[in-house]
Amino acid sequence: MDSKLPSSVKYIYAYIRRSRQDIQREKKTDQDTLAEQRSLLESILNKHYNHYDWDIYEEVGSGADAISDRPVFSHILKEIEKAPPRTYAIMVKEISRLGRGSYEQMGFIEKIILTKCVYIITPAQIYDPLDDNDIEYIRFHMFFANLEYGKITRRMREARYTYAAQGRWMTGGGGIPYGYKFNSYTQRLEPDENTAWVVQKIFDLYVNEGLGYNAISTRLTNEGIPTPTEKTNYWMPIVVRRILRNEVYIGTVKFRKTIIRNNEKIKLDEKDWIVAENAHPPLVSKEIFERAAEIMEENKSSPKVRLDFEPQPLAGLIVCSSCGKKMQRQYSTQHYMKKDGTESVYHKEFMNCLGCRVYIKYRAIEQEILRILQEDFIEVDVNILKQKLEEFIDLEKMQHGSLETSDRISVIQKQLESLEGELTALRRMLRKGQITDEEYAADRAEILKQKEEKERQLYFLQTETHREQIKEIDVEALQEGFKNLYDLYVNGDLSKGEKNEILRGIFDYIILEKTGKGKFNLHAYINPKIILNTISSTSH
Repeated sequence: MDSKLPSSVKYIYAYIRRSRQDIQREKKTDQDTLAEQRSLLESILNKHYNHYDWDIYEEVGSGADAISDRPVFSHILKEIEKAPPRTYAIMVKEISRLGRGSYEQMGFIEKIILTKCVYIITPAQIYDPLDDNDIEYIRFHMFFANLEYGKITRRMREARYTYAAQGRWMTGGGGIPYGYKFNSYTQRLEPDENTAWVVQKIFDLYVNEGLGYNAISTRLTNEGIPTPTEKTNYWMPIVVRRILRNEVYIGTVKFRKTIIRNNEKIKLDEKDWIVAENAHPPLVSKEIFERAAEIMEENKSSPKVRLDFEPQPLAGLIVCSSCGKKMQRQYSTQHYMKKDGTESVYHKEFMNCLGCRVYIKYRAIEQEILRILQEDFIEVDVNILKQKLEEFIDLEKMQHGSLETSDRISVIQKQLESLEGELTALRRMLRKGQITDEEYAADRAEILKQKEEKERQLYFLQTETHREQIKEIDVEALQEGFKNLYDLYVNGDLSKGEKNEILRGIFDYIILEKTGKGKFNLHAYINPKIILNTISSTSH
């Protein structure tokens, strides 16, 4: 039987793996198909090829056809590629065990067989890569194996569509929505008692208590509720929003939103989606879900929310001294009826930290910032300003709570890792069709915005103090620049966003420390770019 195997062959790779048919048979009969293949090949090798060096290589995967999904076979091909021609042979139960994936995959395998003159051994015969008839036979079998692969793939896809229309969760154990668990027997979602209540709480806070995404995320974080990924303790607002928009929580399954053609994802029209209602037990009622959607639409179309949105003057600047988190603006109006029958409107505007229950009047904070800018930066003596600049960029004095600089760097680095994980999870959800392209773009923009902010903080913490360089700064010119910015802020015809740009250009962040009812202290830290830019300009 080994008459065609030349003496130049030094080693035989005996390769065994499960086909999809093997997997189905194992489920029905409990047979170990790998053990059967091993026994068959070992008996042939011991009987006819005992004078060759050989080993059994076992692919323990799930019957995948892509080379990248078969690490053992990938290793064999890499070893063969590095070796001289006619030194290796591969033994398989049948040629289709080499693979029956795409034409590209089969072409790659055929190329290695031909260029390295790899002999293929089956229980029936040996195929010589230098024999044109044998090569034609191999190509013939690989061609039909590919056709069979296409048929199997099509049947599997059609079966998935059928099952999805019945309400089964066809992503299997992957991509399970938060609040549910997957029953592999019924292939349906079931409420997860450990997390379902959190989903219900989110809808309750949004619909019944009127909290927004940011407020809900703060509440969940402060209460120590584990996040869906459990990789971070911080609930991201986009995660809250995604939960509120997901129809899976009223028992609806949507499938085949996209299809793959020529390795490209194509978005289908909504009429072509597979939609199954009442596919599994809902976590919230349809009325609550629809009310949440109405609130979202109302907020979207509200006149208060401009399409050309500009940040408020203090946006992203004020940090709570207790928890180290950015404080948010809260605005509302109250209407009072006067004795004369006319109506009076009272505007309430605060900067607040919901977790620490700190509320300070917005305009009071703005006026205090302007006072600091005027008295501590503009009207102060030049030498005193130079000393203050050194203090304002001294990293050891930039403490949020009790954290040292090195500890804060470590915290921010972990937060950046978490955000990278969120981006990866987001890309995975897009590939699986669990979110739309529009949702992906919006969520990605939000994550990148947070990532940029964290990177900026990290850069500032890791930047040297530049004490020596400060001596070279033209402080008078710097002071004149502060004065011009102050005058522009106070007297210029500026939008809210332009005022925010001025303050963000001067200050990196400002820590607010509440000292009593309505009383507070501000600790301002200069944007390092001012120092670095001034150093750069004076050094030329």
